[in-house]
Amino acid sequence: MKYDLVVVGAGPGGTSTAISALKAGGKVLIMDRKTNVGIPVQCGEAVGKTGPGLAEIDIPERCILNPIRGFKIFSPNMTPVVYARREADGYIIDRRVFDKELLARACELGADVMVGANVTELIYRNGRVSGVVARRFGEKVEVEAEVVVGADGVNSTVARLSGLRKFLKIRDLDASAQFEMVGVKIEEVDLMEFYLGNRIAPRGYIWVFPKSENRANVGIGIGAGMGEKTAFEYLMDFVKKHPRGKEICKDAKPIEFRVGAIPLGGPNPKNVADGLMLVGDAAGQVHPITGGGIGYAMVCGSIAGRVAVECIEKGDTSEKALSKYEALWRERYGREFSQMLALREVLERTEDEVLDELAKILTGENVVELTAGKKIGIFLKTAAKRNVKLLKLLNELRRLQLIQ
Repeated sequence: MKYDLVVVGAGPGGTSTAISALKAGGKVLIMDRKTNVGIPVQCGEAVGKTGPGLAEIDIPERCILNPIRGFKIFSPNMTPVVYARREADGYIIDRRVFDKELLARACELGADVMVGANVTELIYRNGRVSGVVARRFGEKVEVEAEVVVGADGVNSTVARLSGLRKFLKIRDLDASAQFEMVGVKIEEVDLMEFYLGNRIAPRGYIWVFPKSENRANVGIGIGAGMGEKTAFEYLMDFVKKHPRGKEICKDAKPIEFRVGAIPLGGPNPKNVADGLMLVGDAAGQVHPITGGGIGYAMVCGSIAGRVAVECIEKGDTSEKALSKYEALWRERYGREFSQMLALREVLERTEDEVLDELAKILTGENVVELTAGKKIGIFLKTAAKRNVKLLKLLNELRRLQLIQ
């Protein structure tokens, strides 16, 4: 078997890569080690409109459970910061349906698919990647390709085999745990809720993502190895002991439990080699503060697919040629990721009392701008009169060029 592209991984990054390549005229094979794409679900299932829009891929209507128009962030002492738009700018989706529908779209455009195919080796010829070896239903499968795209997640086999990422540092991972619950007391069904605090979610947050009027994903992400408990234990404390958590989850019943790992250490130093590209979690294309990755993976995947076909048509799939992909996606997100990595390190050292004071002066719009790496305007002198530690934090943000 021979293809222009072999895409390893059928998540949003992989299928977006395939769709983009197919639209450009490429011959594509998608391989995934799972036999049921999208299962198990390992994320909060929230996605904004921006990423899919930039990738020029419509969100399948069948997967949309609930439109979302904003959020409420609660500081450690429950000071709220609210952001609410008039119309929805995102959704809570069903990832089981979402992933499979994107894969189906790729098939309709002409992609071939192998599910249950576990890639075990990269094929090298003349010092460059030229295909993959996989085990599928007990048989060995070899596939040649002009370009191999690794979109196989946080524990990417392709990234490891290629040497582009041999391992992840523990401090660059978040551990997550999540219940899908029925009977959750939801005040505003179109607003997501986030809860911050070193005591309830060290270097992370708890989320409540409404799927309907009484059904929600209630989950947590914390810094791996941080805190005194596991992510599951912190989540149970929120559900059973936290004033707000025990109120909204008093009559809730879990119908599913999920765990996962989120790579928050920023992009790999390099995501291309001769005949090879990495996309999505495999490339570290995840927001270092929010942990969001679906939109970034779709945009970066769409760039990767387009560049790959362009290089194949020119007869040059060298690292140098494929580096156009690196340049384009880093032009869009590189500065944002770099700033958010620096901000993450600052917030890790920030005490809960300072976060409470920060919540008093920030608006929801400020939060949106900050997490996009944009400058915000607030009054430092007013803040300084209240809390010297807060002024120190604000000066850190100004040093990061996040405050005007």
